This record gives sequence, C-alpha cells and structure tokens, in this order.
Amino acid sequence: RVARALGVGKVLVPPASGAASALGFLGGRVGHEAVRSQPAALARMDWNAAGETLAALEAEGRALLAGAGVREGVEVLREAEMRLSGQVHNLRVAVPDGPAGVAMAAGLGANFAATYHRLYGREPFGGEPEVISWRVNCLGPEPIVAEAALARDAQGEALKGHRRAWFEEAGGFVEAPVFDRYALPRGIDIDGPAIVEEDEATTIVPPGDRLSVDEAGNLVIHVAAAAVREAGETRDLATQVARLEGDPVGLEIMWSRLITVSEEMWLTVIRTAFSLIIGEAQDFACEVLDARGQSLAHSPRAMPVFNLTLMAAVNSMLERHPPETLRPGDVLITNDSWLCAGHLFDIAVVTPVFHRGRLVALTGTIGHVSDIGGTKDRMRAREIYEEGLQIPPLKLYRAGVPNEDLIAMIAENVRTSTQVLGDIQALVAANELGAQRLVAFLEEYGLDDLEALATVIQGRAERAMRDAIAAVPDGEYRSVAENIALGQRQRFPISIAVEGERIAVDHAGVPAQLPRGGLNCTMRFTEAETFYPLKCLLTPGIRASAGCYRTFTVTAQEGSILNCTRPASVGLRHLTGWYIIGNVFQAMAEAMPDRVRAFTGLPTIVAFYGKDPETGRVYGDHIFLGGGQGGGMRADGKSAMLFPTSAANGSIEVFESRVPVIVEAKAFAPDSGGAGQARGGLGQYIRFRRWKCDGGQTLVNINPEGVGVVTPGLFGGLPGGMVRAARLGPDGAGTAEEYSEGTLQTLTAPEEILEVRVGGGAGFGDPLQRPLELIARDVADGYVSRTAAERDHGCVFDAAGALDRAATERRRVLLAGTAAAAD
Repeated sequence: RVARALGVGKVLVPPASGAASALGFLGGRVGHEAVRSQPAALARMDWNAAGETLAALEAEGRALLAGAGVREGVEVLREAEMRLSGQVHNLRVAVPDGPAGVAMAAGLGANFAATYHRLYGREPFGGEPEVISWRVNCLGPEPIVAEAALARDAQGEALKGHRRAWFEEAGGFVEAPVFDRYALPRGIDIDGPAIVEEDEATTIVPPGDRLSVDEAGNLVIHVAAAAVREAGETRDLATQVARLEGDPVGLEIMWSRLITVSEEMWLTVIRTAFSLIIGEAQDFACEVLDARGQSLAHSPRAMPVFNLTLMAAVNSMLERHPPETLRPGDVLITNDSWLCAGHLFDIAVVTPVFHRGRLVALTGTIGHVSDIGGTKDRMRAREIYEEGLQIPPLKLYRAGVPNEDLIAMIAENVRTSTQVLGDIQALVAANELGAQRLVAFLEEYGLDDLEALATVIQGRAERAMRDAIAAVPDGEYRSVAENIALGQRQRFPISIAVEGERIAVDHAGVPAQLPRGGLNCTMRFTEAETFYPLKCLLTPGIRASAGCYRTFTVTAQEGSILNCTRPASVGLRHLTGWYIIGNVFQAMAEAMPDRVRAFTGLPTIVAFYGKDPETGRVYGDHIFLGGGQGGGMRADGKSAMLFPTSAANGSIEVFESRVPVIVEAKAFAPDSGGAGQARGGLGQYIRFRRWKCDGGQTLVNINPEGVGVVTPGLFGGLPGGMVRAARLGPDGAGTAEEYSEGTLQTLTAPEEILEVRVGGGAGFGDPLQRPLELIARDVADGYVSRTAAERDHGCVFDAAGALDRAATERRRVLLAGTAAAAD
C-alpha cells in the first residue's frame, strides 16, 4: 500500500529479510575507529602535530586489526570533525590523501565547504573553519558471504493450503493461497491475493498485485498501477480533496512527508547554530505553511509557542509584503513584539516557496537569539526602546541578494554580532532547505500546489478539535492564578466558556500593564500561551496545524498585562505568560480531571555576558533550568522539566567551554515536589562562579519566577517547592544576599558564588492515598526526606530507618479521620 501510494512499481523482499540486520552484522567488515581531540583553526593548524596524530591513530587501528588476524587489505579512512568557529555542532569531513600540510589544508577546506553545502544547501557563513578532532577508521577486507545459505533450492510442495484473510482491496475476507517460500521455484508467477510464509517473516500480496521469484531468490511484488497524478493534469479543488480523503494511506504518507520536511529544517538549525540557546537549549521552531500563511506542519521538537506565533507573524508579514510582490529568493524577517512572538529576542525568518512560477507555500523559523542590544538590566526597562533593536517586517534577502544595509544595522546593534548573525543565517538555511524539499515533494507527486492537501490536513485537525470540545460538558470554568511582580501580589482570573464545539477564553480582570520590568505580554503571546494548553488537553494525539485553533477565541482587555500597548516593556513576558498554562489546567480540572496536571514549577534562564580580558573575545550564552512538572491522575510529574517550553536543559560541559564560569553543582532539589497521590516532579538548583580572577567581569542575568509564590495542588495535592535566588557567602558558606525579583549581578572572583533554585511541581490527589512502595522508593532515591514523608504522607519509620507499613496505615487512618472531622 505504501508503494502504491508513492507510485513505486516493485517491492523486493530479500531472503531472510526478517533477520537482515543480524546477517549484516555477521557479514560486516572487521574494523576499528579511533578519535582524538586536537582543536585548532584550519588557517593556524600545527600540521606537524596533526600528521603525528593521524599516523598514531592509524598505527593503533592497524595494530588492533593485526591482533584480530587481519594484516592484509586494510582500508584506512581519515576524517576530521569540523565546524565554523563559534558553532555548537560538528561535521565529519573526509581528510584528503597525502601528508599533512598546506595541500591537505586546502583540500580539507574544500571538503568542508562541499559537505556543508550538500547538507544545508548554502555556503559556510559566520566564522572560519576549525578542526575539533581527527578520526581514523581502519577496516579489514569485505568478507565473502555465501548466498547459498540464504537462497535455498526449492524443495517440497509450494502450496501449503488456503486461509481466509481480510483484504481492503477486495472489500472483505477472501480465500487466499498460502505458500512455503522455501519451495517456490525461480521464475514462478503468482497473482494476488497470496500469503508467503518463511521462518523469519510473512509476505502479503494484495489482490491485483503479482508475485515472482528472481534468480537471487528475492520475492518481487509487482505493484498494480498506482493512481498517481500526472504532471499537468488539472482537477478542481473539490475533486482533489475527495481523492485525498478517499486514500487514507496516501494521505498519511504525504502528511508525514511534510512533518519530515519541517524536522529536516529543525536539524539544519540545530547543526548550524552558533549560540547555546539555539544550538543546545533548542529555543526555536520550524514550520511549513500554505500559500495563505496557515500552518500545515511543524517539527515535533519545535518550541510550542513559536508554532502559534509564527503563523500570526507570517500573516502580518504578508500584509506588509503581499504575495504578488514576492519573488524567488526573497526572505522576510521581523522581531516586532506585537506581530511576532512577544519580545525582541525572538526573530522570525520566512521564505516564500515557488513552484512553476507560483507561490505555493512558505517555510518559516523563529529563533531566540543570544543578544538583541538594549539594556542588560532588563527588569529596569520601562519601554521597548530600552530593550533592544526592533526589526519591522523587512526583506533580509531580495531575490537572493542579501540586504547588506539591514545586516550591518543588526551587527552594529548587538553585542555578539557573529553569533547573532550566524544564528539568523541558520534560520535562513533551514528555510531554504525546506523550500527545496517542498518543491521536490510537489514534483514527485505531480502537484501544482498544496491547496488540496492543506484543505484536508487543516480540515481534519479542525474536525478532531471540534469533536474533542463537544465531548466536554458545556459550562463556564474558572480559576485564579497568583504571582508577585515588582513587589506586588497580583491575581490572574481566567474564564473558559465551553459551548458546543467552541471554546472562548476570557482573561478579564487581570492587572493593568506594568510600568517597567518587561513582564507585560502582547496579545499574540497571550493567545499562543492560551491555545497551547487547550491543544494539549483536547487533541494531544493530533498533529498541530492551523485547523486546530479555528474554534478558539481569546480576549484580554487592551492595556492590561496580558494585552499591553506599545511601547510597553516586554522583554521578560514569559515570566507572566507561563502562568496561563497552569491556570488553564486548573480551570479545566473539574471537566477533565484525567487530562490536567497540577501547577508546574516554572523554568528559568540564566544569561551570561562578558569579555575575555586575555583574548578580547566577547561571549554571551545561557543556561536553562527546568522546574518540576505537576502531578497528574496517571503519573507523577517529571523532574527538571522545561514545561511549558520544549527546550533542553543543555550541556554544562559545552557551556563551561564557552564561558569563564564553573558550575559547582546542578542537581535535583529534595522535597521540592509537592506531595500528593501523584507527586510533583522535583525542581533543581545550580551554583556557579568564575573560574579564575583575571580582571574580567561576567554579567549574570537572573530572573527567577515564583519567589514567594505558592502554586496550589489539585484535588488535595500540596504545593511544590519554593523558588530562590541568592548570592552565597564566601566560598558558598551561608547566604549573603537574597534576590526576590530579577537581578543583574557581576562575578569577578572565584569565591563569589551565585545559587538559583527553581520550584518543584504541585501534587495531585490526597497525599495519604499515595502508595507506600512509591514513598519508600522516593525516600531511598533521596527525592523525599523521611521528615517530609512523615509530615505529608503520614509515614512511620522504625529505628533502622525502614518504613513501618502497619504503623503507617494506622496513622493514616487517624489523620484521615481528623481531616474529615475538621471539614
């Protein structure tokens, strides 16, 4: 069926196909691969040392092969792991033959450029090539595999009998002949339906297809003519839509192909990015959109809020640059906080896709760049003008020609220009690759555009969402979340009205926009943060597209903290917007108790900036810290999770290689998960300091959200652990200073240590109902202390520290009775 949908005429089933991987392993070449780190810029490489390293790795490999009895016919493959200076990830590049030296440098540089272009569709940009390590693979000769062991001569009766089998092509059950594969002679032809059995596999031949056996013993299925549209064939939209709806296998393949395109875009960004916030923490998203700017597909690993705000940004871009004005090679860009993702760090890059002279789609990416200019003391910003460079919807490229004026403007207004421009070019490269893949997709299927496919995909997503909403009891569901901003406790009421197949969310009553601190949210960001948890609750198993959100409406009063007006400061808008997710879950708990989770400890981002006094290099990178996920009806919350984002915690080793800071500790915070029948996940803490006193300074932005805030549990669950940020005393002893809100600190000496703690998730359900075996496991793992187990779960421990189950059960009965009497 897959072959038919793809227009493939033949399917080959080799002998022993069910064990092919094991046979391939046994028939593989004996070999040894060794790698040695020797980082250096290609232009300043010590080629004598490089030559010695390559020779040593080869000698090591040959010696090990000789020990395995392989001395002749050894093949040596040499590679270099390379990247552009400042990038996070490496490429494996073939090392030219010959001695190490100038000629090798030239060949290696050419191979790197060719590999880069092959993988990412563009020339290397943003730094000079550098070698990170050398790799040598020594391989023995190809083994001789005897085909006779796999392709047996036909023996016995081929026809084993008949069996009733269901074939969709035949409209139901039919009597199908069953054959013994080992008895099928070469050259035989069998018309489907048929079933062929062997030791490791069963092959099904549908009605209309034909089976033959070739001289090598392969089963060859000749697929009936596939209904593939010929290039140039015209059909009205309704006919095309009906055909897609009537071919679920073909639709699934085409839909999956779009997901694959977006995933390949995602991989291009991650492999070519320069900053840790994109290349390690994965704070970006990739999207495929139709010609109207409506979402079709996105990478499953993309940042959720970006997938929603990117679609809105594209529509705003198309208003400024109408489709009829776009040309092949154009690339649009913006970071307008009211049109895009809500603050200036998030830059959207959009590329129109043309096929047969028509605009047929758009590919888009949003990435959080490491710097956008403006003040580093973001909690003090009063207007967006203080927060950095604003880029209205402009053309970064015009018909393939870069807008050098705009690029120069960006470079002049950010602190780490090579890093920022390199990240932007990574987004451009991803879009271009996505555009190439989409054109190839259209050519392969003989399609003029994506309109029919978009209609079906978005229509199915909308139908699924409407059906899911209709299953929720009609009513108005309410909740209130609280936080502390600028020293004042604030309330965030939310009302969610479910009526038929529609949901209307109203944020009426939230505070007015704040005069400083960047804690205000634009309406675009508020909509995205509201849509996302509803999508999670209602259709978690349906791939997201524009159709998912057509039945939602979101309102918030203009001038409020959730619908601020220009030029309000918005740089830290996530610290406010992230509360929306927990508020939606809490409101919907009554209607969907099996789907919701208790409040999750909000993540935090610690940003580092400075200049190395010895080299003059400017650095600017981030560490992400995830809080504990709230507990749910089915499971405990996960620990150190960056929900409601899809970001990664990142590698401490990579961070320390780029910033002159040592991370002394990064660990789970015991007892930070709220107690409940399902425990909240644990938060974590981090301690860091400069690694030496060299006269340099490192500026550190700390914005811990939730200091002094209690996030309630659900259905009797207890709150998660509290948030904390502090400067510790000399060498980490005691506490010198607590930070209740965002702060900009300076580290100059190794004895100055900062600590940041993020909260755990709240609990779900009565803590006295938590299974004792789970509590014992938590105590043994160090997640929960004995004191907390006694206090929250009614546990009793014996003198040896073991959980006394009988005494615990008696105490739980007493505690439950006391609680019931109090109620």
